[in-house]
Amino acid sequence: MSVDIKQVLQNQIAKRGTIKAVADALGVSRTQVSLYLSDRYQAVGGRADRLEERVIEVLLDQVACPHLSEALSKETCQANAAAAIPQSDPAALKLWFACKSCPNNPKANQPKEGAA
Repeated sequence: MSVDIKQVLQNQIAKRGTIKAVADALGVSRTQVSLYLSDRYQAVGGRADRLEERVIEVLLDQVACPHLSEALSKETCQANAAAAIPQSDPAALKLWFACKSCPNNPKANQPKEGAA
């Protein structure tokens, strides 16, 4: 990811005053945030990728694009998912296919019409 999650968390702690306030905003425990900041979260079985995605979504109002491995605005993500199939750009075509089954795409999780 191109976003420095630790820096985002530290900025939010400075802004909100405590690790607990940031953890509450994220909907996680204070311990999770503290362990992440001290580089011990994965050592105790924590999924850093999930916490990082949560930070991007909640604190930055963005989504983590699994195909591009970077944070995108929600509008850019939705525009990519709704785009017409590209005709002449191989990279855009790969992104188009990735968007069709992406967990960030609400239409990817809907059942197909006529499917029983």
